[in-house]
Amino acid sequence: MPKATKKPAFYAVAKGHVPGIYSTWDECQKQITGFAGNKHKKFSSAAEANAFLSQHGVRIGGSAPGSSVPLAASSSTHSQPPLQQYHSKPYSRPPPTAKPDGPASGSKPSRWAALSTEVIEDESGWDVVYSDGACKGNGKPGSVAGIGVWWGPDDMRNIAERCPGGQTNNRAELTAIVRVLETTPHTKRPLLIKTDSKYSISCFRDWMPKWLKSGALAKGKRHDPRAVHLQYVKGHAGEEGNEGADYLANLGATMGELPENDWDALIETLGGGSENLFEKPPEPAPPVPTPTQEELEAYVQGLVDDDELWAEVL
Repeated sequence: MPKATKKPAFYAVAKGHVPGIYSTWDECQKQITGFAGNKHKKFSSAAEANAFLSQHGVRIGGSAPGSSVPLAASSSTHSQPPLQQYHSKPYSRPPPTAKPDGPASGSKPSRWAALSTEVIEDESGWDVVYSDGACKGNGKPGSVAGIGVWWGPDDMRNIAERCPGGQTNNRAELTAIVRVLETTPHTKRPLLIKTDSKYSISCFRDWMPKWLKSGALAKGKRHDPRAVHLQYVKGHAGEEGNEGADYLANLGATMGELPENDWDALIETLGGGSENLFEKPPEPAPPVPTPTQEELEAYVQGLVDDDELWAEVL
């Protein structure tokens, strides 16, 4: 007697690392493991699985990520990429001139290139964190920017916020690093901040000596600046921390506006020694809301490209 043919299964992941429809439980499990509040369900047909995703605002087309399972026709006019693919683009070249609030003028391209070689080989004794900024419509009216700080999956120290003040990619990248310094508690371990923004690294390394000379940081007795290292990582090269910070930054860009930081007050606090921001435990991060597919779709349409980014720097 011939063996019964195993019926195909369709695992729909509405909320997970990469929402979609998967053909095996193992593939589905990878997308929900470690993802708080995940939503998934098994179906006997692709149409039912696709309907389930639609109920949760997920619209996809083509074939399921990681499998060859054909999906039912989507109501969307085009296929939606997985959430990890919503990101801002990294710098592809250094700016030839500096801005007034950036690094000192006359920086040569070779100086920027050298940043990528300054790598901490042994990270075992370091606290490692990733920062990133994102901006939709960079340099254009109506642009929106967000910042992301990534310590690890489901880490309470992770941050996804709207960039305060001016909405540009450069500001978001810099503000993300500032938020790391503002929220990281003081420890004896050195702090390693990884970013895909060479511009930000150059800014901090040019201006940090001036802050130290003025005593703005030394008086606060926070993280010894010598124990904080900014390290360049290539953007969107598959490194989990960079991809995580990038996702949080894009998520932050969908949030409500924030007022400009009171930088004078912050500098006074850092220099006054009256309180130690880095000795306070980090404030619990509020639950990060999941943006709707419509919001993400609208966001991705205006992500900055290299020409727009170059236009802002010039």
